[in-house]
Amino acid sequence: MPLPAQQRPADITELSLPDLLNTPISTASRFSQSSMEAPASVTVVTREQIQRSGYRTLADILRGVQGFYITYDRQYSYVGVRGFSNPGDYNTRILLMVDGHRLNDTIFEQAMVGTEFTIDVDLIDHVEITRGPASSLYGTNAVFGVINVITRKARDLNGVEAASDAGSFNTYRGRLSYGREIAGIQTLLSGTFYGSQGPKRLYYPEYDDPSTNNGMASHADDDQFIDLLATLSRRGLRFQAAYNAREKGDPTGAFGDVFNDRRNREADAHGYLDLRYERSIGNSSSLLVRTYFDRYMYDGKFVRQGDNGRVLNKDFGRGESFGMELQSTTRLRDRYRFVSGFEYRNDFRQEVTNYDVSPFASYLKYDHPTFVAAPYIESEIPLRGSFLLAPSIRVDYNPRVGWMTSPRLAFRFSQGDRDHFKLVFGQSFRSPNAYELYYYPAYTSSTLRAERNLAWEGNWDREFSRGFFLSTALYANRMRNFIVTNEASTLGFENEGKMDTAGLETTFQKKWLNGATAILGYSNTFQQLGDDGEGKINSPKHLGKLNASIPLRTKKVFATIDAQYIGRRATLAQNTVSPYTTLNFTLLGRDIFGRLDLSASLYNALDKTFYDPGAEQHRQDALRQDGRSFRVKLIWHGGGR
Repeated sequence: MPLPAQQRPADITELSLPDLLNTPISTASRFSQSSMEAPASVTVVTREQIQRSGYRTLADILRGVQGFYITYDRQYSYVGVRGFSNPGDYNTRILLMVDGHRLNDTIFEQAMVGTEFTIDVDLIDHVEITRGPASSLYGTNAVFGVINVITRKARDLNGVEAASDAGSFNTYRGRLSYGREIAGIQTLLSGTFYGSQGPKRLYYPEYDDPSTNNGMASHADDDQFIDLLATLSRRGLRFQAAYNAREKGDPTGAFGDVFNDRRNREADAHGYLDLRYERSIGNSSSLLVRTYFDRYMYDGKFVRQGDNGRVLNKDFGRGESFGMELQSTTRLRDRYRFVSGFEYRNDFRQEVTNYDVSPFASYLKYDHPTFVAAPYIESEIPLRGSFLLAPSIRVDYNPRVGWMTSPRLAFRFSQGDRDHFKLVFGQSFRSPNAYELYYYPAYTSSTLRAERNLAWEGNWDREFSRGFFLSTALYANRMRNFIVTNEASTLGFENEGKMDTAGLETTFQKKWLNGATAILGYSNTFQQLGDDGEGKINSPKHLGKLNASIPLRTKKVFATIDAQYIGRRATLAQNTVSPYTTLNFTLLGRDIFGRLDLSASLYNALDKTFYDPGAEQHRQDALRQDGRSFRVKLIWHGGGR
């Protein structure tokens, strides 16, 4: 359960490492517990870490998490987990949530984590990252993990907060937020705008021809968005509304578009309304009632080479859904915990249209609504000694794939106060989405089936001394009915067969009394096999992480180094992308001139040249990433701290 108010420290920097590891989370199970108690491998990234490390997006945050890596194709950021990130998959095997609200859209089911993410990073209190199968609690998309972004409360702002930053590529951002109690209602309101011209020129040798500007994309990588957030809460009632609209130029000539035409661009807008009420019933039970509405809009403009010149093609997507959830939590004898619930989601609009403007030609128009209904049960059962059993199961019904049953069974054992062991078995699934089923009807099998993943994981957490902690995980995934693009035509989708991965992760954490912290991690995915017995695309075997922060002046000035190593990866053309290490440096000063925070960050400080594998839609086999860049940021706290 959450800590009583009088037990919560005013500043998270005052927490010791064991205290941080026991900070309540609510994602691995559908109730509050510590990460040590959770029936999964869990990482919590705090606001303190985000600020000290100079993270700009959720993708930056995940890039620093053990077992995770990011691929960027100049349009979207894609999350790789434990050696798996299939190019062009739109993050469909990760479930993304904000305060427990599902964010994967209703058409592509994409988890958007770059500048297209709905919440400003400054409004994040912490991020809960749960690895492993979680369909037993959340249904489709929770295949390899769940990311739950927890936002700040009105009391955390305590008045007006304003932020502004500027950086390389003529990039700027501004934010104005307000948080305070108004007429008994905890009120948080915030708005953010962002703009970036991007690199002036990007060179792609695959287009190195006079007819395509000698491979140079000029002023075609611009990016802009707005974020809006409102949260109103009183006692057990909470209303939240969020909206993001983002437009991005595409400099890569993807999908056969005319290269170096600035009209090639994509726009995404995602908004939701979420109303929930939670109350305690007696001393041992609670009830949660929730209802919500989501709307997703996609507008793509692409220039194609026609028989009589260039033709502008438009691609529109509109997805709308509403849903409700009921959940009951009960404790018996202060030992046993039982959770039961029912979730219903109706995707009543899944409309996609594609046509050429002039001369007009319509290629696609569909709208295939669907729904999901799912009861779930979870329990926590203490056994003899320090053993605990945590089973959960969920049964989803979706008319596209029928009934899907997802069980998970977790064992937990503690040896004294220092050693904690977990063993988790689970099965997760992903239903084919509207894009996969209907966008290429002539090339997609009418019997496209849901993916299934059978996974197991063993964890050992050890506290060697106060503030020094080791976490080790051994895991394996066996995926069946894996959905990929049609190999015969590269259009449409099919169930390829199977994929197996297995690996080992190790993380060391240390926190000193003066506020210095260090996190060192290494992961080795030693098995990555598909149907043909060959390794998978964009799947590094080795990942390394380092985050070290040193106070130059206690609680005032911090210097942080954040580094990631990504091993060799195969491309679609069976070439390889070389391994690389990037180093980022951030200097953070707090309460400069009273209420002003100032930070300066240098990204890819050594100006390392590195590439990410391309996808089916790219002529490029690998896409070069940004070199050295910088950002300077100011935050003014009008209400103090």
